[in-house]
Amino acid sequence: MSLSLEERETLYAAAKIKAARRKRVKAQNTKPSRGRERDNGYLAFLRRQPCAAAHLGGCEGAIEAAHIRYNDGPGRQNPGGARKNHDRHANPLCSAHHRMQHSMSERVFWEGRVGVCAYDNAERLYAEYRSAA
Repeated sequence: MSLSLEERETLYAAAKIKAARRKRVKAQNTKPSRGRERDNGYLAFLRRQPCAAAHLGGCEGAIEAAHIRYNDGPGRQNPGGARKNHDRHANPLCSAHHRMQHSMSERVFWEGRVGVCAYDNAERLYAEYRSAA
């Protein structure tokens, strides 16, 4: 079935209206930035690193970027409930240790179990990432 010129023009105009509406709805659904600094390259770098808690044993699953959620001094954002810290404040953990990190006090996990300061480790890894770039 072939459409007349008038029908094609009507369908084209309707498609333009739908596209504009989708764009408007998408713009309304975007979250405002809360100042979180993102670095997808660093997150990809972390996923290629070994688990920071591998010496504990029991590693399983893919390596994930584990964002630190406790505040420990100036320049370190305390993200609060349900918010992630800056990407530069993340460490590589396998999925099992990442779940363990969130199941207990993070400070106890990092300093008590893993035996490192999470912020110092993240700072070292971020510097390594920046020097390789």
